[in-house]
Amino acid sequence: MSSSATTVRRARLSRTAMADDRGGWGWLRWLRGDGPRRPTVVVTTLAASALMVASGAIHLHLFTVGFSGLPTIGPLFLLQGIGSIVAALLASALRWAATALLGGAAMLATLAGFLVSVNYGIFGFQDTFVGTNQVAAFVIEIVAAVLFLTAAAVALAPRGRERPRGGAVAEP
Repeated sequence: MSSSATTVRRARLSRTAMADDRGGWGWLRWLRGDGPRRPTVVVTTLAASALMVASGAIHLHLFTVGFSGLPTIGPLFLLQGIGSIVAALLASALRWAATALLGGAAMLATLAGFLVSVNYGIFGFQDTFVGTNQVAAFVIEIVAAVLFLTAAAVALAPRGRERPRGGAVAEP
């Protein structure tokens, strides 16, 4: 066997060894999880993404009706609005465990910023917990975070015994 044929054979073997049993790359398996294949992950990710878009829309609305004039806070509202919509589209398109975790983290960070702003003030601005937009965003972000984190947990959880194509459970 020639040297180049041996090299090609080794490269094929190493690629095969790196691939996991589902056709993905083994070292990226944690990133993808089993999300794209599980109906629970699909439904929860799409619902969470829709809520994340709603949160972004509320922040963009607030930016346009007056927050744009506030230094630091105004640009942060714009960033949160656009970032939420982009992240929601990414999460709903990929349905990976990592995108669900990032979506949940983004919603929790938004909640944390709001609560700090209400209780202590931030960047010279103190918000209130009164108003339709504040309450709606608060509830939407909690539900979105819970759904995103649920999707990530399900995507990363090991599956039960696989069924062969005929539908019967394989006996050990």
